[in-house]
Amino acid sequence: MWGPGRKMAFGAAPGSKSKLWYTLADGALSEVFFPFLDRVALHELRFFASAGGAPPVDDSADGEHRITWLSPGVPAFTVDSTHHEYRLTKEFFSDPEENALLIAATFTPELPDVRLYMQASAHWQPGTEGNYGQVLDTHPPALLFHQEDVWICIVGPFSRATAGYYRSSDLQIDLHDGDGYLTNSYDRAGPGNVALGAEIGIRAGSFQIAIGFAHTRADAEEVARQALDKGANNVRQAFERAWRSQADMPQALAKVSGDEGILARASLTVLRCLEDKSHAGAFIAAPCAPWGETNHDGNHVYHLVWPRDLCRIATALLDAGDSAAALRAFRHLQARQRPDGGWYQNWFLNGTPHWTSTELDQVALPILLAWRLGVANCLDHDPYPVMVRPAAQFIIREGPLTQLDRWEDLGGLSPSTLAACIAALIVSAEFAHEAGEHVAAMHLRAVADYWNDRVETWCSTVAGQYVRLAGDPDHRPSEGAIAPEFLELVRYGLRRPKDERILRSLQSVDTSLKVSLPAGPSWRRYVGDRYGEREDGLPWDGSGRGRPWPVLTGERARHFFSMGLPAAELVRTLEGFAGQGLMIPEQVWDGPDIPSRGLQFGRPNGSATPLGWAHAEYLELLVTIALAGFPDIVMPARRRYTEGPQQEPAFVWSHRHQITRLAAGRRLRVQLPRPGAVHYTFDEWATFVEVEAIDTTLGVWVAEIPSNRLAPGSEFSWTAHYMTGWEGKNFTLTID
Repeated sequence: MWGPGRKMAFGAAPGSKSKLWYTLADGALSEVFFPFLDRVALHELRFFASAGGAPPVDDSADGEHRITWLSPGVPAFTVDSTHHEYRLTKEFFSDPEENALLIAATFTPELPDVRLYMQASAHWQPGTEGNYGQVLDTHPPALLFHQEDVWICIVGPFSRATAGYYRSSDLQIDLHDGDGYLTNSYDRAGPGNVALGAEIGIRAGSFQIAIGFAHTRADAEEVARQALDKGANNVRQAFERAWRSQADMPQALAKVSGDEGILARASLTVLRCLEDKSHAGAFIAAPCAPWGETNHDGNHVYHLVWPRDLCRIATALLDAGDSAAALRAFRHLQARQRPDGGWYQNWFLNGTPHWTSTELDQVALPILLAWRLGVANCLDHDPYPVMVRPAAQFIIREGPLTQLDRWEDLGGLSPSTLAACIAALIVSAEFAHEAGEHVAAMHLRAVADYWNDRVETWCSTVAGQYVRLAGDPDHRPSEGAIAPEFLELVRYGLRRPKDERILRSLQSVDTSLKVSLPAGPSWRRYVGDRYGEREDGLPWDGSGRGRPWPVLTGERARHFFSMGLPAAELVRTLEGFAGQGLMIPEQVWDGPDIPSRGLQFGRPNGSATPLGWAHAEYLELLVTIALAGFPDIVMPARRRYTEGPQQEPAFVWSHRHQITRLAAGRRLRVQLPRPGAVHYTFDEWATFVEVEAIDTTLGVWVAEIPSNRLAPGSEFSWTAHYMTGWEGKNFTLTID
């Protein structure tokens, strides 16, 4: 059971003493994570206002909410909730010294008989028997949850309390059935989906609630009561001091923002909060489950580590001045690399994989992060032999087709994946050269040259329109889904910003995918995208319609700037998407308002908010403008592919890439998985030549066939002989 994916706030105390993170949604406390960022402990805590003779008012669902930060970059939040029957102000922050969360509130009823109630529920982890709840017989009563090895205690000025089952016999149901009165009181409930509720014993005015988290009952109660004894003012001041002691971002970023750096500081804070406190460098993608209200199996959750998101976050932190955090992220990636050199699609904080497909860009991006750290002189060790080399070996062995592209629903030949891989191979060659492995460096460049040379043939139509994905390396696509993936070629310096094919493809992207919103333009991912709500606003359930992604606004803004065009308007657009809570969403709703589902045109939809990748992209955009440069460009790649003479590299055949056609005038490099020799013939085996495969020292052996001598339309064949015997098959290629 998860809360809404659309969070209005996310925060935590800095440092390692407090191991809890909290989110707010719809004006109420939503998921609280403890003791790890992939472990939801509390599901929600919300308030109800009730008077006799009428149904209770659900503050979260029925109130109007306005949220503010304590101060820029300090993630303590005040929510002002108003309703015609009352006003309720709630302030949320945690104790930097303990695993405790405080709520400092002020209740102002419009009528004297309106009473305030609170209800909390623990997260029900799929596959478990649920939780236990108990009302402690203390004065005032306290509320206690037991969830597997976690205990949660809630203390406050409660006059009465009760235990029940969520949406079955909980406090809200009892108030509704009791005509506005709390009529039943139970001491305990469970196992199951337990909810605990209490009446606030203060008719009007200020009060405080503390929530303690621990691994024993006694510790949870002690932590909660100590936090309450400290008082909200003292804890708030300690929380603010702790955050103000963190290094601030470069002032240049504030100067190029549209809001004097408010969102930039919030973005830096959000990224820092996404790091787990017990697994250094493990930054999750987002503190939520998209469309969490309908998520019952726990499969589609974002509080996991994705190499792609982790690298984007680490790069943004590096450029925002927090090189130590970026290095921690890199260390975490190193620790989670598989023996074969790759990484899983995503994983829990302890390294257990969740989804196990392969995204080649998620193997390339860690290499590029190593490069960025090296350029910034932030590396404290040589990453080439332990991480870069194995990852590069994986790429040349498994590519160029990817099992999944960066959107994780289809695979093939992807411009964005190819861009990352080509840049990563060039970077790996630089590392190899520095290590004195010149044969390895030569082959890495040869593969990169070949893939770079074929990007347009593989991934664009004859008319020059890039497509999202293609699948046949032997034939140019005649059609394909339109998508802005090709901008990654510019990002890494493989193509010029004003390349005719880039500009022509952008025209199609704008025609098919651009959406005008109140804050400014954004773009959908690709034609045919189904990852988003249905037209009637029903949550995504495997089908729907893709909505605009602020990440794509950031990527487009960087291209604007690279063209010499002003990007300030798109900076303000991203700031507009963040709204009051300064949380940048994964997607933005682009349909008519549907108030019953909380959907408003131009505002976050039910997907993940905040998304770390989106906040990272915003910071990177500010860095680009502030530096008047492009930090993601791989200079050796740009010099090789956009500044040097045009190349005609050899084609590279491998068992994962068994091409059957070859451009006229090109040589063929045959990449073998073990030592051997290549036997080839240009005359249907009337004669043949044997070429011993050279050891690249990368776990592959390469033999070159001089097919550049052959005329268009001719064919040639080859096979391989290993120490263990013949390949057992002849391979034939046709010269185009």
